[in-house]
Amino acid sequence: MAGLVREAETLARQAAERHGLGIEITHHDVFAHCENAPEAVARLAAALEAEAIPHGPQGQPMRASEDFGRFGIGATSALMLLGAGLDRPALHNPDYDFPDALIETGLRGFVRLTGDLLGYD
Repeated sequence: MAGLVREAETLARQAAERHGLGIEITHHDVFAHCENAPEAVARLAAALEAEAIPHGPQGQPMRASEDFGRFGIGATSALMLLGAGLDRPALHNPDYDFPDALIETGLRGFVRLTGDLLGYD
């Protein structure tokens, strides 16, 4: 991500210079990118399969800001999202209402994963 930021800044400075313009670059709300570690994804997938919880990559990589990327800096990690369905308002919309039924599904997955990591049956 840092490399992409440097490249974008360089391109912006070059374009400004070509056209005789000044440029000031500031950064706001910077997030570390979230890249799932293959080992963590495999462990998570195994736990979800053991609990018969449907899972898998859906569509293209997500570009939304997510602070979860910071976990991957110091630990092997993977981000899991609980899908509420396409017929619901998107997260952070004023009319979004978390479907409480997902709590049990998420909990089952996390309990299984935790037990697997700690060596419990």
